[in-house]
Amino acid sequence: MVDNSKDVELRHNLKLHLIQNPNYFGNLSKLDLPDLPKAVLKKIGDTTYEELTCLGYNPETEILTAIVEVKQGNGYMGDPCAGGSREYVRFYLDYGDGTWVDHGAASFASHDLGFDQDLCYAVSIKIDPKKQSCCDRKPVLPRVRAILSWNVEPPANLPGYVPVWGNRLERNIQIEPRNPIFCWIFDKIEAPGVGKIDPSVLKKIKDLVVQDGPAPKPVPPLGQLLEKLDYSEELAPMRAVFPMVAQLAADNSDIAAYEALKALKPLKIDISKFDDFILKPNFNTTYEELHCVGLDREQNLLHGVVEIKRRSGYSGDLCEQGSREYIAFYLDFGSGWEYQGTTWVEVHDVDVPDDGLWYQASLPVDLDEHRKKWCESGRARIRGILSWSTPPVPNQPNFIPHWGDREDCWIEVKSLPKGITPGIVTPFIESIGSMPVDLINGAGYASGASIGGTFTARQSPFGGVINMAGKIVNPPSTALEYRIMVKGPSDAIHKPWTKSFNVWVTTIIGGSTSSASVTQTATGDWFDYIPRTGAVFKSVAGDLLAPFTAAEEGLHSVYVQFREAGAPLLLATSGIEEFFVDNTRPAVDVEITSGDGNCGKFPVGEVIVGTYAMSDLHSHSLSLSVTPAAEASGGHMFITTVVPPAPFPAPLPGPSASNSLSHAALTLTSGGASGTWELDTTGMDPCGYNVRIHGVDRTIVNSGSIGWHAWDIEGFCLE
Repeated sequence: MVDNSKDVELRHNLKLHLIQNPNYFGNLSKLDLPDLPKAVLKKIGDTTYEELTCLGYNPETEILTAIVEVKQGNGYMGDPCAGGSREYVRFYLDYGDGTWVDHGAASFASHDLGFDQDLCYAVSIKIDPKKQSCCDRKPVLPRVRAILSWNVEPPANLPGYVPVWGNRLERNIQIEPRNPIFCWIFDKIEAPGVGKIDPSVLKKIKDLVVQDGPAPKPVPPLGQLLEKLDYSEELAPMRAVFPMVAQLAADNSDIAAYEALKALKPLKIDISKFDDFILKPNFNTTYEELHCVGLDREQNLLHGVVEIKRRSGYSGDLCEQGSREYIAFYLDFGSGWEYQGTTWVEVHDVDVPDDGLWYQASLPVDLDEHRKKWCESGRARIRGILSWSTPPVPNQPNFIPHWGDREDCWIEVKSLPKGITPGIVTPFIESIGSMPVDLINGAGYASGASIGGTFTARQSPFGGVINMAGKIVNPPSTALEYRIMVKGPSDAIHKPWTKSFNVWVTTIIGGSTSSASVTQTATGDWFDYIPRTGAVFKSVAGDLLAPFTAAEEGLHSVYVQFREAGAPLLLATSGIEEFFVDNTRPAVDVEITSGDGNCGKFPVGEVIVGTYAMSDLHSHSLSLSVTPAAEASGGHMFITTVVPPAPFPAPLPGPSASNSLSHAALTLTSGGASGTWELDTTGMDPCGYNVRIHGVDRTIVNSGSIGWHAWDIEGFCLE
């Protein structure tokens, strides 16, 4: 740990320096940006305070995870009672053509905690892969680039960005093969004389026909596995037969395992050569290795990142069943290791790149019992034990697997929400629309980073599906029920919300972990409260209590009540939380008023004039652009008048690679704007064009992104 007061002061003044000079630290010098000022102080990619150490992906869940080590006890803009700072991670994927595709950013809060140990944090996004293949075709193995940047979000679509504090990391991942039904469809599409399917229809097809996932993959015979092995590796034969050996070790009456092993005799493989390996396991990492473990505090998930190193030895290719990499998690809160459960990720025989394929697996965890009062963060030691093919023995924190290894770190245990006393039975709503309730003001508007930091609200209302998340702290051991009580603008009293919905439930019993979708249906006004601890651990993803959709706009309020199952008396009631609903898209309009007007013809070089307007109660921004962008790259679009004046008018580079100015934008703060625009067509190609207006408001839509969007288009021709 360092104690550099000068460096800490520099971090505190980071944003002030960047406002004065965006290249103050010289981290933008290598980017091709116009009119970039000279650096004042060179500081690029400093990892003294935080460092991105691992990246991993789960093909089944489509979750991409980064592990970040926070290394110092101070330098993070305040303790947990203060605002602190944020650690941003932006993710890019290169699908093999050399183009980095921006898949978004996530973030987490960092604070001055005063701990001596490095802390390991996990942060994740769910991606929508841009490319997939069938299991019998070339696998899709994108290269991931992640950029960690302290307190400054890495700009979108700028994969060459280098942070001031933070670093970049690249790894290879494997995308899940396309569902067999889709493979059949695409084979038919490619047949002669068959018309192409509109890509927008594919998702609807998937929703209709792919509900239970693909059919179970076949298990290849032992002989096939042995044929695929790389015999330059001494333990290759044992790799193929180990699952059967492990089965017989656990149950010597397992006939299937015994019959499978009999196939070794004609192949002349002497299993006795591997006695020492079987009897004396010793963390063999030839095929796989656990590199990082960490905690996602917002989602209450323990994460492990595993590197797969070989092309074979994983019990089958992508068309076959493959094998599992198991990770058993333990936490030590000061009184010794406590078993949390075991999770896994499925792997296969794939043409692994030289620097490996990187996977992640996660496990829900309940830390409420160990959380301190508001503003007092705790810490715990985390241990992950990786074991290929066979789960680690539960409740054995020193277990040594035959294949795999062990990784330790420290994690931060965040404090309880404000107003909750440890040990007291207390229900609370923790987030509305993915926004922590302490970031929602009394008027129902949210400002700040969402849960997981995937978007940032700015005086934002809520729209679409509004997820209500919460729980009861220190619950009794009896079965519980809860009800969500909502009051709309025209309601005299709060009313129960009883619409059925699905939740994703993880269950851990002993060493066995399973996950499934469960339908929550109200009995009267009450839903079953699923989460529980003890011998049977159950966790609901995201602590979801209900997805709410409003019948009217305006200020709403909500609270949650609990009771023992079937009991007439209430056990506890949470505080009331406010939220404002906006389900209306902006109203936008663009017109061409000069010359022949809309759909008119103009000579190249003429300045075309028009009007624009956008109105919305919660305006965020509007933009004007000309398409097609490549042909319009020589033109210049100007917003010439604004009524009412917007505080931050600024021309922005257009979408084309030539950085044209055939695009202009306004950032808004109130009800909208209207005015006139001009387009200087000098340098544009003769072509048919559209001038477009795109309006976005500040609403948090469907608990996952910012903005209701609206468009209007008018056409013209240049001759």
